[in-house]
Amino acid sequence: MSQKRNSILVVDDEAVIRDLMTDILTREGYEVESSPNGIDALLKLKAPNNFVLMFTDIMMPEMDGIQLLHQTHKLYPSVIPIVMTGYATLETARAAVKEGAYDYVLKPFSLSEIKLAVNNALERYRLVSDNARLLDLTELFKISETIATIHDEDMLLDFILRSALDRVHAERGSLMLTAHDTNELILAASIGLPKEFHQSRVKIGDSISGWVAQHGLPLCIQNIQDSPELKLLSNQLNDPSFMSVPLERKSTTEDNKLTITGSLPNRVQAVINVNAKKGGEHFTEGDLKILSILANHASVALENVRLLETLEDAHLATLKSMALILEAKDEYTHGHSERVRNYALMAAQKLGVSKHEFETLKLGAMLHDVGKIGVSDAILNKVEKLTDEEWDQIKLHPVIGYDVLHHVSFLTNQHMALIRSHHERLDGSGYPDGLAGDQIDLLVRILAVADTYDAMSGDRAYRKGLNKETILEELEFCANANKLDRDVTDLFVQLIESGEIDHFAENEPAYIDIEILAEPIK
Repeated sequence: MSQKRNSILVVDDEAVIRDLMTDILTREGYEVESSPNGIDALLKLKAPNNFVLMFTDIMMPEMDGIQLLHQTHKLYPSVIPIVMTGYATLETARAAVKEGAYDYVLKPFSLSEIKLAVNNALERYRLVSDNARLLDLTELFKISETIATIHDEDMLLDFILRSALDRVHAERGSLMLTAHDTNELILAASIGLPKEFHQSRVKIGDSISGWVAQHGLPLCIQNIQDSPELKLLSNQLNDPSFMSVPLERKSTTEDNKLTITGSLPNRVQAVINVNAKKGGEHFTEGDLKILSILANHASVALENVRLLETLEDAHLATLKSMALILEAKDEYTHGHSERVRNYALMAAQKLGVSKHEFETLKLGAMLHDVGKIGVSDAILNKVEKLTDEEWDQIKLHPVIGYDVLHHVSFLTNQHMALIRSHHERLDGSGYPDGLAGDQIDLLVRILAVADTYDAMSGDRAYRKGLNKETILEELEFCANANKLDRDVTDLFVQLIESGEIDHFAENEPAYIDIEILAEPIK
């Protein structure tokens, strides 16, 4: 149903008044509908329309004008009410104003009075609409600025969805990413969905989201019962009104090549779905415009994040290669960084760190010894006891690693702490900065124990790897002397004694999304 421009609703139990008002307003060029009582008026307001004004009588059966004003103000605040009555009192005037009435027209009224009331109300509506649009644009600009600063894809998708729901006043929604290798949409973020929807995957073309992804067209449905074709595609919640909008990539040469089906699925990166508009209202074309603008900004941001991730992956691969090339020069330290990473991640998982911390540790542990690239091979591979000067050179590797990597944009302060501080000790006896106690982060403490364990358990140019009993004794000594963290050390002791640690020498642990895998060691 097409929306009416400047539609006016006249509510009066007297047919002659309804006919007179309809005739006057129609001749002035307005679209007019009428209702004999408040209940019927609410039904008309609920139906798809664009009512701007509502003239209502006060004294009516079933639902009087004051009750109608109250419900209208509550459910349809954009509608401007004007009261008309032949029984004006101070009390009714106060009650009408309290419930949101904009103006008051006394019966019998003249044509000039009606025209003046309508003109004043429409001018107010224009000003309110302009202010609302300005506010929307301002908020969208702020959202766009924030979107541009987010460089993590999961955080970006969550922010996009929350912003979308907030701007169109919806209570429930989802954001689904396209997986072109499987021709599916995969749920990436959701708010207000039941748990059974959390692992949702739908074929492109097989659902409403799939239809949007396949055709690259937005949908704004005010009542799905009026769209039988779409209703057949709907396998989601029973919301009569909803919106579904694609996030499209910028056109490229590759995009212009049609697939076998004749569609352009590679253009669509994701689909935003919003449901359950607050107050039980229907979504409007204005809501769709706001959501489409937001989707456009979000699409560019998602492309940029993925491009940045690709560049970071390439950069990271280079850094990891540096670490592996360094270790390949010495048969005794070959695989050291990977084993330390695995041991540290295993301990971190059992100590209940967050996914973000887990990923930080994974990268930092892999790069922790990169600084040894600046230490002479003769010193690193020396069989005899090191001199004081040679030992001082060895102790420079955390600083060298820090200096080499600190300018890399995607390495955070936590990454750099792992690289610089993995030889710090809780009693302040470590290097290079002599940090102590709370100055040493938990992730650094975990890495320090993992590094110490691998150094003791592996062969070196100057000695064979230590046996289990000696390693356990040394770890216990370090914990008692307040050099290594007691909780982390106790965990490693348990893993060594059980033999579980041996499995992770060659197997990288994956993060399991539960709060704690094992109770932290007390």
